[in-house]
Amino acid sequence: MSASTYLSKIPNMHLRLANPSDEAAIVNICARAFIEEDLFGRVIHPHRAQYPDDVKIFWHEWVRADWSNPRNTVIVAVSTTSNQQDNVIGAAIWQRQGDDAGAQEIIAGWTDPGTFPVLPSTHNRAADPLKKEILAQAASFTKHYWAGPYATNWYLSLCCVDPDVKGRGAGRLLVRWGLDRAEEEGIRASVMASEGSDGFYLKCGFDEVVGNASEGEGNPLRKEGVKGGSILFMWVKDGKAIERVAV
Repeated sequence: MSASTYLSKIPNMHLRLANPSDEAAIVNICARAFIEEDLFGRVIHPHRAQYPDDVKIFWHEWVRADWSNPRNTVIVAVSTTSNQQDNVIGAAIWQRQGDDAGAQEIIAGWTDPGTFPVLPSTHNRAADPLKKEILAQAASFTKHYWAGPYATNWYLSLCCVDPDVKGRGAGRLLVRWGLDRAEEEGIRASVMASEGSDGFYLKCGFDEVVGNASEGEGNPLRKEGVKGGSILFMWVKDGKAIERVAV
C-alpha cells in the first residue's frame, strides 16, 4: 500500500525531500513532539521544564548528525498555504542499511547538506550529560536484530509530527515513504518505537514487534526503566508467506 493511498486531513499537504533551510523547523517540531516522551524527556532532559529552549540543542545535534550520513534521506511533510508558502509540519529520517547494490545507490546519490549555521550555544542545561549518549550505549544489546540478512533494510531513525496536527495523516505518510521503498526493493524495514506508538506503526504497515531496546542484563535503558523502545519489522512478502525474524 503506497503513501498516496492515505488521504490526509491537512489541506494541501505533501511530502518532499528536506532542504537545509528546513532544519530549524524540524528541530522545533522534534523538541515539541518529544518533550514529554519518556526517553527524550524524563531520562535525557530531566531539567527541560527549567530550560525548555535548550532541548533544541540536542535535536540540532541529532538532525545534523543524521543528515550528514550518506545512507540517510531526510523527508518533510509540508502544508502549502494559499500564498504558496510551505509550512513544515513533520519530518522523517530514513536510513538505507546494508551493503547491497540498493544501499550503494543511495550512498552514491546522497547530497551533502553543507555546513550548518553555528549554534548560539551547545551547552544543553536541560540534559543530563551522562544520559545524552544512552541510546548509543545500549545499541550492543539489540544489534542482533539487525544481523545477517536483517542488516539489509530501511530503518526509520526519526519520525516526528507537529503536535498541533497530530493524528491527521502526516505521520502515516512519512512512515509509508520508507515502507514503500522497502516493498519496492523486496527488503525489510525496521523502527525503534517511542512510548505508546507501537499500534501506530503496525497500522502503517509494520508487521511485528520482535524485541525491545531495553532488553539485556546491564542495558542502561533497562537500568533507567525507559518506557517504549519496541523494535518493529516489516517483513519481506513473497506472495505465499511472511518471514519471521530468527532471534
